[in-house]
Amino acid sequence: MRNMHKSLLLSFAMLHLVATTLAAARDDARATSLLGKYCVDCHNGDSPEGDLSLSGINAFADLDTRVWANMLEKIQLGEMPPEEAKQPSSADKQLAMEWIAAELRRNGVVVEDKSRLPNYGNLVDHEALFHQPDPHPAPATPVRLWRIRPEAYRKHLDGPQPLSMIPGHQISDFSALHVVDESAAEIVLRNASALVTRQIAFTQSDGKLVPANGADKNLVALMRAEEPDEAAIADAITSQFERALDRKPTDAELERTMALWRDVTDEVGPTHGLRVALTVPFLKPEAVYRLELGSGSLDEHGRRRLSPREIAQAISYALSNNRSLLSENTPLATRDEVAAAVQRLLERPLDQTPRMLGFFDEYFDYQKAKGVFKEGQSWASQLVRDTEVLIRHIVEEDKDVLKRLLTTDSVHVSRAYPFASNNIAQAYGLAPDFKRVGEMVRMPGLRAGMLTQPSWLIAHSGNFDNDPVRRGKWIRERLLGGTIPDVPISVDAVVPDHPEKTLRERFAVTRDAYCWKCHQKMDLLGLPFEAFDHYGKLRRSELGEPVDTTGAITDSGDPKLNGTVEDPYEMIHRLARSDRVQEVFVRYAFRYYLGRNETLRDAKTLREANAAYEKSGGSYRALIVSLLSSDSFLYRINPEVDALVSKPNHKE
Repeated sequence: MRNMHKSLLLSFAMLHLVATTLAAARDDARATSLLGKYCVDCHNGDSPEGDLSLSGINAFADLDTRVWANMLEKIQLGEMPPEEAKQPSSADKQLAMEWIAAELRRNGVVVEDKSRLPNYGNLVDHEALFHQPDPHPAPATPVRLWRIRPEAYRKHLDGPQPLSMIPGHQISDFSALHVVDESAAEIVLRNASALVTRQIAFTQSDGKLVPANGADKNLVALMRAEEPDEAAIADAITSQFERALDRKPTDAELERTMALWRDVTDEVGPTHGLRVALTVPFLKPEAVYRLELGSGSLDEHGRRRLSPREIAQAISYALSNNRSLLSENTPLATRDEVAAAVQRLLERPLDQTPRMLGFFDEYFDYQKAKGVFKEGQSWASQLVRDTEVLIRHIVEEDKDVLKRLLTTDSVHVSRAYPFASNNIAQAYGLAPDFKRVGEMVRMPGLRAGMLTQPSWLIAHSGNFDNDPVRRGKWIRERLLGGTIPDVPISVDAVVPDHPEKTLRERFAVTRDAYCWKCHQKMDLLGLPFEAFDHYGKLRRSELGEPVDTTGAITDSGDPKLNGTVEDPYEMIHRLARSDRVQEVFVRYAFRYYLGRNETLRDAKTLREANAAYEKSGGSYRALIVSLLSSDSFLYRINPEVDALVSKPNHKE
């Protein structure tokens, strides 16, 4: 019997090996057939593109792993197949990427999924997200610990932020960027200890104990009591939990903290015992992290819904730096109840929901103007504030928000300010003696929305010149949803300094075939903004010649958008009318409010949000309500655990 059992096990093992081998062979055949269908035309013959021939490739082992890794990245970035070649369907492209990634991992190569990194959200296929049939029926977000942003952390722990923002990311508050390492844990402990020290600090005056400035008189009295009352200690610990975490401790937490107080008190005295006990709440994970794990049992799609407390905190953090902006006692059992709660919050003054306007700070990235050195510059902050007023004005009216932000001919000039022997009004092309400060001023035909705001133009310029590459890259990524590869480390990206040539003429170096593969995606979009100088001022000539403001929209993903343009105004108005641009705007809003990149599983959420924005006449508030009441926002999945006990109906 024992030998028969072993024989059966061996048979099953052999069958599994054969099945696995056959499946791998089928995957090899399916994936390599795509190479023949879409790649061999260019990578074949006597002079294959890039000196890479794919002719006769039948299995992964036929090419070096470094070649496959490079191929995977180029497919992800949309560089392969090239624009003029036959394009694979989204399903074929996904199959090829998954197969290459799986084979690389099988061969010991670490594969980084760039689509999950903060600057690579646009790698997810746009058509699949918004227009292909049969989206995943159950959007959800992986379970996560999301570190509290610095502004919120400082509300209850006044000290160095252990998990500061990393500059240079399109989403500064990206949920997967930070973990608590040893050095961060040390800062958390030091902050907590310093705060408790201030709470219990005291001085002596006329023989009496006097709480120091900022100290808690009740804690000082408790600290100095000869025989501490356990009930009073428990009350102090409870109050500390409420201060640190906006909640009371659970019975188990209170008992553990009281036990710690007793142990330390018995060992080294009541002063140290109380100090340690009061530090405990500030060392809890939720003092540094937002916990979004979900609760209850799995649904039919392998998801868990966030608890009411988690939902309330998630909404509060989405709109502010106050974790209790929305009470967890608010009815949040259904999507309609969540939507109603969000809508009520959005009816408050914008100062109570500051992250609403913060989205546009990050999306348009105009705040960088304050950090771009300009000779004699002392007014960039003023220009940034003018832009903030303009954005607030449009958001408060809440109609056609994106279109108006892109096309409004109004500017706001808050006050006259001297520079370059004139005043700040000249940055907008207004007369030096302009007097209508502190109000909206229309400038038909001269300004068109955010991309002609001096603050945006300065933010996307160099110290001494315009920067059509930076401006074009912003348009390609933020309006068209395109991707730009990182600059190769071997490239010295410097424009020749020829004072006798215009900037457009100097940029002719980017037409080199090697450079133009990427620069064609940026330069033609950025060069029309030569209508302005690098201070954001209108200009008609450069080096005594009329400024050339022509450009083009190419490879946009929307054939109606493509074509040449005469100036930035024509380009901006064409972009503002585009459904594609609106959909990309929705994608960026999704990333901002959910703190991660969208995936194919989120297609339903994105379509619903886009429809809500469209149906409401371009209401930014309607867009937010849809996102913050979506399944992507409310449900969590645990891919490592839940996949073992659930079988979603659709592939992610």
